[in-house]
Amino acid sequence: MSTLTKITTVESKLFLRDTTSAVMAFALPVGLMVVFGSIGLGEGDTEQNISGAFLPVMALALSVAILAFSVLPTVLATYREKGILRRLSTTPVHPGNVLAAQLLVNLAASVVAAVAVLVLAAAAFDLGVPDNGVGFLIAFVLTASALFAIGLLVAALAPTGKAATSLGMLLFFPSMFFAGVWTPGDLMPSWARPVRDVSPLGAGMEALQKSWDGGWPDATNLVALVVVAAIAGTVAAKVFRWE
Repeated sequence: MSTLTKITTVESKLFLRDTTSAVMAFALPVGLMVVFGSIGLGEGDTEQNISGAFLPVMALALSVAILAFSVLPTVLATYREKGILRRLSTTPVHPGNVLAAQLLVNLAASVVAAVAVLVLAAAAFDLGVPDNGVGFLIAFVLTASALFAIGLLVAALAPTGKAATSLGMLLFFPSMFFAGVWTPGDLMPSWARPVRDVSPLGAGMEALQKSWDGGWPDATNLVALVVVAAIAGTVAAKVFRWE
């Protein structure tokens, strides 16, 4: 068993033991689906231009965003704060394995949450499945990459776990607004729509919705996600400190 596999196994157990992380990753998207699906949001509203895909896409995207903006950076910053990364740097275990393990664990949690959302959407609320499966997969991978790159950047800058949580939430709530979570579709203010198209969460939700409805994600959305992932990931790698 490789070092990365061992560390990933340990981090997975720690993740599942953390009630907050588990709730954010799994209970939140399922709860959103059940609550809003029960009041008919998932049925679509042509008068308000709310797609039937909005509910599952919102639940899926918010689950990934919370993992990326809160769980991942808080854990890594806490490890730095407690000197865990510094102590690991003096052993044969490279601290980079901890980063890779955290990414793998959180990505796996995102995938499990996505599967749960898809199953609920099809089985409980008769919303079907994404009509363009390939486009949906591409959109999901790029959305997760962009959001987790931002999470790593937060982890690189935050000196403590509390600071990482605060920074992550400062990014999370404006991201929800510009993604159209509170005011979906044409209900958004006209000045906010261009920001939605290029903001990480907004571009991700737009790409996921378009794929669910059978189209291909817009190039603007995909390019925005790639650029964010590349820039945030590069900066995070340059400024990240183990102690």
